[in-house]
Amino acid sequence: MSSGVDYAYAYPFESRLREVSGGRHLALATCGGTEKNPYFFQGRLVHARRSADLLLTCSEISRTRFYSPNEIRRFVFGADPVVTSGGERLRFEAFSLCCGVYARVDLRPNAIEGEFFGRGTTNVDFNAPMRAALVSISNSEKVGLNVGEEVVELERGSEKVVERKVKLPVRWLKGFVEVQAHQSNLKPAFEVSGEEARRFFSSLPKQKPREKGSVSYVVPAGAGMRMTPRETAQAVCVGAPGRLKVLEQLLRYATKLRVYGGDNGVSGWELFLDDASFHLVLSPDASRGFSGEGQVLSQLAKERNSDELAKVRAALQWQACIDVKVLSGRLGFDQKGVDDALAALGARGLVGFDLADGAYFHRELPFNLELVEQLQPRLINARKLIEEKKVRITKQTQENVEAYVKGTDVEHRVVITPQKAQCTCDWKSKHADERGECKHILAVEILSDYENN
Repeated sequence: MSSGVDYAYAYPFESRLREVSGGRHLALATCGGTEKNPYFFQGRLVHARRSADLLLTCSEISRTRFYSPNEIRRFVFGADPVVTSGGERLRFEAFSLCCGVYARVDLRPNAIEGEFFGRGTTNVDFNAPMRAALVSISNSEKVGLNVGEEVVELERGSEKVVERKVKLPVRWLKGFVEVQAHQSNLKPAFEVSGEEARRFFSSLPKQKPREKGSVSYVVPAGAGMRMTPRETAQAVCVGAPGRLKVLEQLLRYATKLRVYGGDNGVSGWELFLDDASFHLVLSPDASRGFSGEGQVLSQLAKERNSDELAKVRAALQWQACIDVKVLSGRLGFDQKGVDDALAALGARGLVGFDLADGAYFHRELPFNLELVEQLQPRLINARKLIEEKKVRITKQTQENVEAYVKGTDVEHRVVITPQKAQCTCDWKSKHADERGECKHILAVEILSDYENN
C-alpha cells in the first residue's frame, strides 16, 4: 500500500477561466509559500492556445501514474503544480504520481505581458472545470492572466476559502528533491529541429503504462534521431520510452528539441518554443521512481548549519539563474564551495536545476521541508549508527577516509576517496553507484565531516 503525507490546499477562490469584456481571463489561485496566498502576476497570455497546452500538459503529468504495480490499491490524489515567480518569468513544476516523470514549463517574458508584483514559490489550483475550460481556448483569443488576486478586490468579500485535503505520496515528496540532483549530472547530447522531432515522435511505438524493463537508446541520425536497442556512441538511454508520448500535443509548437543524457539511465528532454520551453525528465525505468535513487543523501548528510551553507542561502533572491562565479565573488568563497552549497540546498528543496542554463534557480518547495530528512530511512539509520558508536575511523586525510562500521554479524570496511566511495556490504554490492550511498558510507561521511569541522 502506498504511504502518503496529509496535506491541505487552502485557496481563497477556485481557479477559473471567466468571460470578461473583450475576451476571457484566467485567474490562478495560489496557496502557501513565503506568503499565505501570494499575488505574483497580472497581465495576459501573448499566445493563449500555446500557453494553455503547456499548462494542461504539466497538470496532466501531476495526475498521471505511468507505472501502477498490482500491490497499489489506494488512490492517491495528484499534487497541484508548483509555480515560481522570479527573473521576469513564471515557472510551473509538477511530478507524476509514480515519481518517475518530472515536468517544468517556463513562460518567459515574451510569453506573458503584464506586471510582476512579487517573487516566490507556491502551489496553484488546477481544478477540473478550469482545465476543461482551457481546452476551449483559441490562439486568436485575448486571454488575461492573474497568478493570485489582489486582496483589495471587492469581489473577494463574498468568496469562501476553497480547501482540498489530499494525501501526497511520500515518494512524490522525495522524488521532487531527488530529480534536481539527477539534472545537475545530465549533459546536452544532441538537438534536432522541431520538424525532425515530430518525425521521431510519430515513429515511437505505443507502450502500456505498466510496462517495465523496457530500455532503448536514442541516437542522432543525419539531421534527425532514431531509437536503437543497442548502446552506441552518442546514445542516450531512455527507460520506458512510451512515457515520451506526453509531449506529442506540444510538438506542433516546437522549434527545436534538445536531448540530455548521463551515465545513470536518466534522460532529459527540452522542447524549445518561441516564447517558452517545456522540460521533461525520465527516470531509468517506469518502475523506478526518482524517490528511491538516493542521489541527495550525501548532500543531506552534510552539516546543515555550516557557515558557508547559511551564507549562500541568504544570498538567494528568487534568481531565475544563479551565477556561481558572481555569487562566489560576492561571498568570498571558491566556486566549488558555492556549487556544493547549492547542491545541498537542492537536496532540501530550496533550489531547482535548469537544464537549459546548466545552473540552479531559486525556489522553495511549498511544503514542510523538515520532512525531507525524516523520509530518508538510509540517512536515519546512518545517524543511528553514529549514536550507537558503531563507526570507527582508522585513517583520515584531507581527501581520503578509511573506516569500519559494525553490521549485524560483520564489520564493514568503508573507503572514501575523491573518485568514489566503497563499502563491503551487500547493499553496495547490489546497487553499486546507481542508488546513492549505503547507510555505512553515509555514517562515515557524517562523522568525518563533523570531525573536520
